[in-house]
Amino acid sequence: MSKEKIEMKTNGTYTFTSNAAWHWKEQFRREPRMVISVIALSIIAVVLPLLNARLPKQVLCGLEEHIELKQLVLQVGILILILAAGNMIKSALDAYIKRMQGPFEDDFNLRMLKKRLYVDYDVLESKKFNDDAHAVFDSLYRNNSVLRDGSMIWQRFLTAAAGLVLYSAILVRQSIVAVLLVWVPALLILGLKERAAAYDRQLRPKADKASRKMKYVEECACDLAGGKDIRMYDLAGWLTAIFHREQATADGYVKHWENGYFAVNICDAVFCFIRDFGIYLYFIWKIINGDMAVSDFVWYTAIAASCQEACSALLDSREKLGRLSFDYSRLRQFLCSWEKSAFRGTISKKDNSINEKLEIKDKAAHKLAGDAVEIRLEHVGFTYPGSTKPTIKDINVTLRQGERIALVGLNGAGKSTLVKLLCGLYRPTQGTIFINGRPQEEYSKEEYFSLLAVVFQDVKLLPMTIAQNVASDVGTNIDRERVRECLKLSGLWQKVSSLPKKEDTPLGASILDDGIALSGGENQKLWMARALYKNAPMLLLDEPTAALDPLAEQQIYQKYMEMVEGRTSLFISHRLASTRFCDRILLLEDGTIIEQGTHDELIRLNGRYAQLFEIQGKYYRVNKDGAEEACA
Repeated sequence: MSKEKIEMKTNGTYTFTSNAAWHWKEQFRREPRMVISVIALSIIAVVLPLLNARLPKQVLCGLEEHIELKQLVLQVGILILILAAGNMIKSALDAYIKRMQGPFEDDFNLRMLKKRLYVDYDVLESKKFNDDAHAVFDSLYRNNSVLRDGSMIWQRFLTAAAGLVLYSAILVRQSIVAVLLVWVPALLILGLKERAAAYDRQLRPKADKASRKMKYVEECACDLAGGKDIRMYDLAGWLTAIFHREQATADGYVKHWENGYFAVNICDAVFCFIRDFGIYLYFIWKIINGDMAVSDFVWYTAIAASCQEACSALLDSREKLGRLSFDYSRLRQFLCSWEKSAFRGTISKKDNSINEKLEIKDKAAHKLAGDAVEIRLEHVGFTYPGSTKPTIKDINVTLRQGERIALVGLNGAGKSTLVKLLCGLYRPTQGTIFINGRPQEEYSKEEYFSLLAVVFQDVKLLPMTIAQNVASDVGTNIDRERVRECLKLSGLWQKVSSLPKKEDTPLGASILDDGIALSGGENQKLWMARALYKNAPMLLLDEPTAALDPLAEQQIYQKYMEMVEGRTSLFISHRLASTRFCDRILLLEDGTIIEQGTHDELIRLNGRYAQLFEIQGKYYRVNKDGAEEACA
């Protein structure tokens, strides 16, 4: 492992030099002409002040040496033409660099998006990952995007550094005193600015934390689902108070580090006055003593002024590059902090552009053998990060091919956690999950996910057409006949067929102008159609009907059962009566399967399942036809 990589892992930051090399490497990868343009612009920006200083010197030299007017006009005219051409090229290069910075920023926006989309789900849920993601966004987009301005900052730094060396070399030919008057104050200011920057880096994470809370409040204010509660329970004042409190906290930290920079700027202004006054006083003294001609005075004072400007620009750009390097460290750390997947064939192997120097072991992923699916859990346990109490404890169970299994238990028993383990969204902290006798991690992520059709409690419908939502595809590979058939099976086709655009009707009334909103029951049917369209060998329903009444839930589960005949199915519910039709029922309590069997077997057992069924049964009665009805 490289020294840079070790430093990142131990300190969480990169060096200034490594960030500089990374920036130009990324720029060259994206647009090689950008790097050449920055170098060319830097050279032109260094030369132009020399030509500007040379112009009045040339005129004065011509007058002092009594050069013919025609020759003097020719010399001055050539200089003016060169200056005009140089300024035109400089403006064109400057516009080109600024224009090309937009795609460079967009490229990183896409990589950030892919990072959040493809990272393992357990990582996506973690507080650290989300804190890091918010910190990166806060760093990059707090004011102006550092990604958009990065190359221009570097261009100004290179111009200032090259100019300072060149102008100092010219100035030293006249006197070392003038050079010292430029360099000594610059070094003093550099030290003060480094201290201010260190204070900035110390306070910035605290300000970022307050900014994230402000952003959360802003998101709550725009959330349609939460908007009802905010209005009905008069929470607007409370949220506003939280926003003001965090805003005051963030502003307080910003004020602290801005006060530091303000003090440095005051010192800089004082040193600049002393420097300028000293240089002019020294040159005037040399003219009075006859050691300098008037034309040389004009030349060297202009060079001294350019040297001072280069020095100020160098200090300013170096300060900005320090902030840029800090932000780049956050960005690179975030992009590199890919949590290794439990699967051997990972998405990161397919799309490794979003990771930097990611090492992938070349292991062939095991392929699924047709639709023959059997899932076996051996001593599986799971403990959430930061917790000492396991949520799932020593689960041993086999889900056989074609079996319809119910996983029941009260709220908080661990049902959804167990489902996420089966889906590969979580990794067991203990034990192993086997698919057809092979450990779960031997399958590729894509292959494993294709095995499952899952309907979770909270399903997010995307602002796409009904057909695209059902097929989970935005391309041209949608089997439209299959989409219609699945909509018919789920009971939603009557609604869809009544719409002008039918299955091409877009969803998302709050985002799309012609989008529509489905009711809760219609959403349930759409999710059912999506699960059917996937045609996976195993179906998992994680209480998608929890918001419905018990009888409606039972009807939907029975509808699922009819449509997935022959597939391995897992139905999750906290209502025991909804899953009586299953071949086997697993009762989960406190993270452990305490009873299993058919409904009748568990009733005869007269254990915990029978007790819970009896308690819940108080809310139902059975009519003479055997159908359940809710009691008044």
